[in-house]
Amino acid sequence: MDKYALLMIFNLPFIVFGLLKAFQMFKNASISISGLIARFTFWISILLGLMFAKNIYNYLRLNDLTDSPPLSLADVILITGVIFCFFLSIRVYAKLDAVEKRLNDLHTKLSIKNFRDNDLN
Repeated sequence: MDKYALLMIFNLPFIVFGLLKAFQMFKNASISISGLIARFTFWISILLGLMFAKNIYNYLRLNDLTDSPPLSLADVILITGVIFCFFLSIRVYAKLDAVEKRLNDLHTKLSIKNFRDNDLN
């Protein structure tokens, strides 16, 4: 099997899940339209980079812009690990943002409750 196809097969689930998660977050009003566009742009650019990795490598090699050897199996694993780290960091950021919003809402409600309790006394 071609290593570039293997690279695409390993990373395609992360990309599809990232796109679907971005759309789900937009539907749940967790992110705005600009956040959706940014996330879609990010995942589509990774997808395009993976799709054209062989062509990009051949172009760089033909124009003497790189002297690196062709893609190895270790490179496939490394690239998959990096994309997985991107995937995890975006998920952690989204969860942290949701927790921060919830904490701010709770703080606001607590402040209002304390003000009302002090006002009654």
